[in-house]
Amino acid sequence: MFRVSGDQILSRSWASLVADRSTSLAVELVLRGAQVVVVGGTALWLRGGSRWPRDLDVTVTEPEVPGLVSALAQIGVHIRAETLYRCRVVALTSAWGPLDVFVKETLPRSGVVKVDQCTLVVAHD
Repeated sequence: MFRVSGDQILSRSWASLVADRSTSLAVELVLRGAQVVVVGGTALWLRGGSRWPRDLDVTVTEPEVPGLVSALAQIGVHIRAETLYRCRVVALTSAWGPLDVFVKETLPRSGVVKVDQCTLVVAHD
């Protein structure tokens, strides 16, 4: 088990968060250059909630879609930017589990949560 302290998850390695695949997926995307805001259940959990998230929900603005598409391709999830622009909400599957992507004009109010050396942008609400 690891501890959440303020806005930082304390663990020896983010890889030790195997039980929390959605956090690991968020870290993988950010480390590969995606600029997203974590929303939904994972955001609540990262902010200190007690319920484990079932999937990763992220919000991205249109200018950041190409970076997300590139990060997804690097982890074996292939989708075209045009599909995200057109559909605006897309459910994907990755080796880390399900991922829902929301393309928005504005991002929700957010702050940062550090998972070891990775900084995740996480919605407040």
